[in-house]
Amino acid sequence: MPFETVEGAPLDGVPLLYRMGREFQVTRPFAYRDPREGTVTRVPAHDTSRPPVEGNSTDFASVPPFLWGLIANYGPQTLPAILHDAMVEQARRAPEAERLPRRRVADDLFRIALIDNGIHLLRARVMWAAVSLESRWRHGGTAGRVLIAQVALGALALIAATVLGVLLSPWWMLGLALPAALAPLQRGSAPLVVAATYLGALYAPLVLGAFLAAHVEGLIALVVWLATGRRGPRPQAEPTIVWKDEYAPEGVSRW
Repeated sequence: MPFETVEGAPLDGVPLLYRMGREFQVTRPFAYRDPREGTVTRVPAHDTSRPPVEGNSTDFASVPPFLWGLIANYGPQTLPAILHDAMVEQARRAPEAERLPRRRVADDLFRIALIDNGIHLLRARVMWAAVSLESRWRHGGTAGRVLIAQVALGALALIAATVLGVLLSPWWMLGLALPAALAPLQRGSAPLVVAATYLGALYAPLVLGAFLAAHVEGLIALVVWLATGRRGPRPQAEPTIVWKDEYAPEGVSRW
């Protein structure tokens, strides 16, 4: 097993403390051995005497609830996600110039750990692309936002080329090569641009369908809530236009 105790024995479980909401705290440290070089990364336990604030808790894989039907927030990805959370916290505490390089290392090890722990290649690549884009958003500055814009526009171009190719002329399908042709503009981040763009276009219909289904279910639940005299909390589909406390941005306390 790729994960092990800090003593080097095979890991058979990780004790967790549930802190309400979606937050958990790891109560015993463990480690991950990189299969490429054999290096060991230690994952510290959280301080359970303190509230589960940022850096002192985990929500496992940070997947919006409406997407749990596609990618659950726990399962074989749980330990890689906890590992990634710990490395992200280390990067967040590093000097500003070191944050993005540290995040890139964390994101890459997350991908390796996912595959090593039984996640298939496509899903591991999707999850890696998601956290890598988040890294660029948090720590990449203007260049990071340009990269994200290129990915978004590229995904839209792929969808448009596919639709136009089916409805009008197959020649539009030539546009499917455009995002890959432009990816080298991002130099060392070209593999991320290619993966995120094409996977974004592939998963966009699934994400949109899940989003709409969640809101249809939320609307039905709201009707039932009104019809039964508003008993219990008001149903609310996620994600909402309100930035909930549990989704607080970096530097903003949730407690």
